[in-house]
Amino acid sequence: MTAPGYPYAAPPPGTPEPKRPRRRPWLIAVVVSWILIVSGLGLWSVRRDPPTVPEQRDLATALPILERATGAVLSAAAGDDRALVLGRLQISRTCRLTPVRAGAEATRDVTVYLPAGRALQILQQIADELPADYRAEAAASSGGRRVGLLADAGGFVAIDAAADANTQVLTVRASTGCRPADDAAGTGPTEGVAPTPPPALRAVLDALAVRTRPAVRLSEVACPDGGAARTYTVDDVPAPRDLGRSLLPALTDATVVRAEAAGWAYRTGADSVVINIVDAGLRIVVTTACA
Repeated sequence: MTAPGYPYAAPPPGTPEPKRPRRRPWLIAVVVSWILIVSGLGLWSVRRDPPTVPEQRDLATALPILERATGAVLSAAAGDDRALVLGRLQISRTCRLTPVRAGAEATRDVTVYLPAGRALQILQQIADELPADYRAEAAASSGGRRVGLLADAGGFVAIDAAADANTQVLTVRASTGCRPADDAAGTGPTEGVAPTPPPALRAVLDALAVRTRPAVRLSEVACPDGGAARTYTVDDVPAPRDLGRSLLPALTDATVVRAEAAGWAYRTGADSVVINIVDAGLRIVVTTACA
């Protein structure tokens, strides 16, 4: 009897069941071998292949590259008509590698105080002076109203700058991008208290009649051709009534780049001096050039 709705009949009594196809052992062996090969190649790739995205390289590994990039920028930015400030290493732990995984990013700035209208020219000079393998480029955009610089220091460390074309303060930043953080990420270049301030800083303190020698923070970076550049920072120096007049003894043979109520910047010899008013006091920063 045919089952309702189905176009087949039940087999007659005594009909043997159809034979099931036998498993092929060689096929199972091939599949297992392929899985093992793919797993082995994946493990080898993780251990041997270079990282292809910054998230594959931890922050401690990127810090030496960041420091070399900062030294290269500071050296490339040197010039008699500008003042430089070497920034401190900054590590931010607010970025995220994934929605559930936090990371850290390290940055370091070189700030350039320059005459008005020279931003693009100086960025182009920096791009030309950076190592050739950084492939640095500087250009104007927005009809010449904006200027910028981009460079690749290797190891997924980037160098960039962006500012208005008429700015007198340029910030060139080297950054690692967001990376896995580890215990070594807190280490960096030498930073501490300077035992002996440079002559340019002593001249400023003498000109401002600072009788008690304040604590001087020291930060440094290695230069591309050897040696080191250093930044000496003093905070909370009492501000005089007339900053420009008070500075006159320290400005002998100096090239003044900035002279405003909010602060001064000048070049004396190979050293840069930047003075800014911060919270009713003065912050004095002296940066020695690569030598």
